[in-house]
This record gives sequence, structure tokens and C-alpha cells, in this order.
Amino acid sequence: MLAAVYNGVNQLDLLEHSIRQLKGGEVLIKVSYCGVCGTDHHIISGKAPAKIPVILGHEFSGVIVDKADNVNEIQIGDKVAVDPNIFCGKCKYCRKAMVHFCENHHALGVTLDGGFAEYAVVPSSQIYSLPNEFDLSLAAFAEPLSCCLRGIKQADIKPGDTVAIIGGGAIGLMMIQLVKLSGAAKVILVEPIESRKKIGLKLGADIAFSPDDKNLV
Repeated sequence: MLAAVYNGVNQLDLLEHSIRQLKGGEVLIKVSYCGVCGTDHHIISGKAPAKIPVILGHEFSGVIVDKADNVNEIQIGDKVAVDPNIFCGKCKYCRKAMVHFCENHHALGVTLDGGFAEYAVVPSSQIYSLPNEFDLSLAAFAEPLSCCLRGIKQADIKPGDTVAIIGGGAIGLMMIQLVKLSGAAKVILVEPIESRKKIGLKLGADIAFSPDDKNLV
């Protein structure tokens, strides 16, 4: 298969790569879509750590094409979205439901091969089966959308609130839509790139301006 392999700072190589044999509890996904996250940029530029070599990509969806014999809850042909964060469930933090501090944390596309490839081997515990009619291009947003939903919960937005969103990238644009659905009366987008401001206004922002703007009244 073809895969985009991170081989060190500023080295992302499109290579022929073997598909490893499945272990117990694993499935093989034919990747349909994989998003490019800011984390991927940070890894490639050397600003974030990752295993070398590793197939990048952690925001992906696809179709199950093979599974280990002991995987029963998922069927070949199922459409799926992927949770890339793998927690041990055994360390002191996992036992306290503080999984993001897991002492044995792994992540597909960071410490384990991910979705910048034609196929990906994934633990079945990280799979979410989808209705057959579900659009897999949307399913690839499951991971970044979950980050946004966490932010919405933490912000405790109430009907009538005024909300400012700093940055109009993919996360910021999803946040605009979510805060509107949460009942915000006014949504302000702060974003220096003109094309992103225009998209933000189309998606529900009431006001969009650059942080360099001096006349805001």
C-alpha cells in the first residue's frame, strides 16, 4: 500500500509500505478520508514529538475489510470512524477517569501507524460503527469534533451569551456552529485571514475581524 511516512523533521515520504498481520482484537480499515491536523504540521516541523518512522494521520474514517477472529461486534463492510487515543485503563490516572494523563498512552498517527495510508490496522476498541448511509467524509471529523464538544462543555455556554472564538481554522469554524446551537446570541470571530473570515460569517458568526484591525467600533 501507499503511505505517508514521517521519517524525521521536515521528512514526510510517500512510500510503498507493507500491511502487517492482524493481532487479536484488531481490524483492518480501508481508509476513505483522513484529515490533516495542526498536530501533523507540528510533528513534521519538529515542534511535537512522534515515533520515527510512523505513518501520520489520526482523523480518519473508512470501511472494515478484515478483522481478527476474536472480533465479533464489528463486521466486514462496516463503515467506521476512529478514536485515535488509546489508553491503558490500568494506570493510576485511568483508574481515576483521568485518561488524558495515562502513563501508557498511545495515539494512532503519533506513536502508532495512522491514517495517511490506503489501509490502517486499528484496535477494535477504537472503532465506532456508522449507519451505512453515513457520509465517510463527515465521519473523518469525529475526532476534531469531539475536541470542540469538550470545549463547549467546559465553556458552559448559555442561551443569550456573547462568545468570541479566536482563530477560524477547522476547529474554530466548527466551534462557531456549535456555539450557535448552544444558544449564543452573538458570535465574534477573530481571524487574520480574509477567506476564513468569510467562511466564518457564512457559518453563523455575527462579526468577524482581524486581530490587527484598529477601528472596531
